[in-house]
Amino acid sequence: MEILERIINEAFELFMKFGIRSVTMDQIACHLGISKRTLYENFKDKNELLTEGIEHFRMIMQSEAMEIIKKSDNVIESLYFIGRHGEEMRKRVNPQFFEDIRKYHPEIHSRISDRSRNKQYSIMLTMIRKGINDGVFKKGLNPEIVNEFWHEIMNIFMNEEIFPRNLYGQEDLLKNMIMPYLLGISTEKGQALINKYFEKEINF
Repeated sequence: MEILERIINEAFELFMKFGIRSVTMDQIACHLGISKRTLYENFKDKNELLTEGIEHFRMIMQSEAMEIIKKSDNVIESLYFIGRHGEEMRKRVNPQFFEDIRKYHPEIHSRISDRSRNKQYSIMLTMIRKGINDGVFKKGLNPEIVNEFWHEIMNIFMNEEIFPRNLYGQEDLLKNMIMPYLLGISTEKGQALINKYFEKEINF
């Protein structure tokens, strides 16, 4: 692994584990076993390092999502396994990481929220269109509207200021937020698949 990639990977792991503000460039250099000079030769400041880390991490997540989609028999199966993978990744991230981005790195936060740059946004749109064509989602739905609303739901779902995980469990949020909407836009065929993959989550 080249030094640049190693710095990005390991620094981003520190940011996710401890939050951004609490990790200094000195600590990153020490953790990597490199000089501070070497670190600054590759990245002018922590903000640039964070930006590169987010882009690198997002590319990995997108690649893994595409791999899941390729291996899935239908869009419901894709949603199920992408959701499971996303939750496993979320458990690795300190909530302070997201709070630090929102409060202290507004330009990066804005870039993350820019859907025109977010391939994950277009991946979901493609899945919705496929679901409609395959008879999993109802005919007559507007894929763009469904996609917009789906991402708004997920933004709220992931916001621990609104739903702190110490008060609202993952299963409760799925039952009360995600499942009612997903069932509502699905055909009988889609609902049968939801029952197959999300049996635990829809056991009201």
